This record gives sequence, C-alpha cells and structure tokens, in this order.
Amino acid sequence: MTALLDLSRQDDLLEELAALSGQNVFACYQCGKCTAGCPFSFGPQQVVRCLQLGQVAEALALDTLWECAGCLTCAAACPKGVDPARLMRALRTLPPERLLALADGGDGKAPSVKPHGSRRRAWVFANNHRLARLGSALAPLSNRLLQAPGVRLANHHLLGIHKARSLPPFARPSFPAWFRSRAPLGDGHRGSVLLFHDTFMDYNFPEPGIATTELLEKAGFRVELADTVCCGRPMISKGFVEQAARHARTNVERLYEHARRGVFIVGCEPSCLLTLRSEYPDLVREPELAEQARVVARQALLIDEFLALLAERGDLELSFDGNRAGRPALLHAHCHQKAMASPARSLELLRLAGYEAELVNAACCGMAGAFGFEKEHYELSKAAGERELFPALRARPEAEVVVTGVSCRQQIEHFTGRRTRHLAQALRDAAA
Repeated sequence: MTALLDLSRQDDLLEELAALSGQNVFACYQCGKCTAGCPFSFGPQQVVRCLQLGQVAEALALDTLWECAGCLTCAAACPKGVDPARLMRALRTLPPERLLALADGGDGKAPSVKPHGSRRRAWVFANNHRLARLGSALAPLSNRLLQAPGVRLANHHLLGIHKARSLPPFARPSFPAWFRSRAPLGDGHRGSVLLFHDTFMDYNFPEPGIATTELLEKAGFRVELADTVCCGRPMISKGFVEQAARHARTNVERLYEHARRGVFIVGCEPSCLLTLRSEYPDLVREPELAEQARVVARQALLIDEFLALLAERGDLELSFDGNRAGRPALLHAHCHQKAMASPARSLELLRLAGYEAELVNAACCGMAGAFGFEKEHYELSKAAGERELFPALRARPEAEVVVTGVSCRQQIEHFTGRRTRHLAQALRDAAA
C-alpha cells in the first residue's frame, strides 16, 4: 500500500512538473549529451534520471539542480528536444513546503542546498531594472560610487558578488532619453517596427539600441519604443516566478494590439526577446491572455531574424558601402540564441555587409546572466570560457569580435581584454 501511495505521489509530481516546464522526463533516454556538453561540468542527466526513477529526494540533493546557470546548452544538445534546464527550474520553484515534503525522508529535513545562494543577492539581480533606472538617473555620481575604494570588497562580502567583477556603468542620457531627442534618419515609408528595449540597453549600454534604431530607419522603417516593463528573465532565473508572471501579463497586454495588427516586435538582447517567445505563453495562465501571448510570441523577432526575413523576401532596403569588405569578424552567439533561434542569421548578415565572418565554435561564455558575477561561481565561469571561447579569440587578435548578448560581452572583455560590439553596431557601421 505504501508503494502504491509513493507511486501515486510520483505520478502527481511528474504531471505537475510537466505542466510547469512543458517537459516530459520520460522522453529522455539518457544518452548523456546534455551532461557532456554542459560548459560548467554539471550533470543535468542525473537530475532527470532521478525523476524517472521516482528518487525525488535524491534529485533535490544534487548540486546540479540548484547550481544550473540556465544557459540552455543542455537543451540545444538534446536529440529528443528535452530541456533539462526548464525541468530543473520547475522543480526548484515549487513552493518551499512542497519541496520539504518531497525531500522528507522521515526526519523532516529540507534539501541541504539552498536555492539561488543569497536571497539578498537574488533579489538584487532579479530587480536590476529598478536599480539600473535609479543609477542612470544619478549618473555620473553613481558611477563614481561604483569605483570608490572598498565598494567591490563590500559587494563581495555583503552581496556575494565577486570582488574581481565590475558592475556595469550607468549611462546618461539613457537610451529612452536619446530616442526622444533624436532626429529620425528616414521617412518611415515602410511602416512601424516596435523596438523591445531591455534594461541594459536603456540604462547601461545604449549603443546597441542606438545602432538598431539607426539601422532600421536606414532600412525605411519608423521605429517606436515598446511601452513595456522588464521582460522578467532575471526574475525567472532567480526563482521569482510570480513576479515574472506579473511582468509577462503587463507586457502581453501592452504588446498584443501591436502584434494583432502585424507589427513586428524586434529586440537586440536574445535572453530578453526570446523570453516573449519561450516563456510568456506558459507564464500567463489566463486562457484569453495566454492566446494573446502566443500572438505576441509570433511577432517577436531578434534583430538578425527580422533583417534576414526581409533579405529572404528580397525586401531588405539596406545597402552596404563596402568599407568592411574582407574585414575579419568572429561571431559569438548567445546561448539562448543558439538554443531557441539560430546564429546562422547573424552570420549571413555579417557576410552580406562585407565582413569575412566566422562563428566561434564554443559553448557558453561562462557568464550566463548573473551566474558569473556570483563569487562561488567565478572560477567555474572563467573555466567555461577558457574551454573554447577565450582561446579562439586570443588566436585571432586581428578579428573584430561581434557578440549578441550583453552578458557575453561583459565576460569576454573581463577575461580577454578584447573590445566587443553588438551585431547591430557592426551592421550599422557597414551600412551606406
């Protein structure tokens, strides 16, 4: 009778995880490609196997479950389309009392590893959009504060942010302020495109947003800024799923009418834009809003996807002046781009613009959002980049380094000293 009860509890759990993650644990046949490809040497395969066997307490005790960086390299490697990262995230984000019950072996003890490390640090990273807005408003004073003696050491001990890491500087004017004050480059005769601007673009690194705006205007479009809040990806990665769901509902409500009319929603940051496509239909539970989320997802494209779509139709009203002809460029694609989109689009566009472009054959750069900032993960983060990416870049000092993800750019510049630029900047500079 006890075995039957345990089996029933296991079936209920698997159904719950399937609903939360959209994954079927039994689709995995334990080929091991997810574990072999993990840039951080974790074992996602072990977590899935424990769940298949009904060994929930054992799964909860594995470091991999709690330490996963969410880079989705495992998802990209799986030949059966299973996404271990989403499955592990679903298990991590069950209510604490549910986790306690699942892990209880009779002694009432909770899992030995605390999720997401410091809860204070997790809140800071999950709510970066609030802090970045404030920091930008107070710049340059806020930037001087970041560089003040002892600040990095304080962050190391109080927040768990490694003392070797520099937090991103704050931009002033912000990207929205620049956008409001600019003079458009074109007449917008091809209609509107909605720019999904992310937090880092707005308040830390406006250059990719400026380049994207100018590139789209040169292509004949009228660029409008999306009236949105943070996409919610930082909250998802740090376990604040309900907060992320509230942001998703807000964004779907504000984007739906544009998407329904066929306006494309274009983004530069893969993890942010792809959250609209991969997460919102699941985060938004209300049936009507979930359908609206699917409409929004269909209209959401990365900048390279949008331009490549136009090129495929023979409708790309962009010309390139040839000043980049033959210039070598190394492209490092964001992990989420590799898992849920395709770096081939970026590569095609760079070559169309005249670059002699190659895709770096490397897995995750090691930053993976906030993972590489966390002091207990700093060496793992460095080791992941040193596996393939950093040596490849050092071997080609003459090549321009083109990177789609903001975390990747920070990681590469931190460990190699190489200057990096977003794809949109490289294309804008080559456009006539």
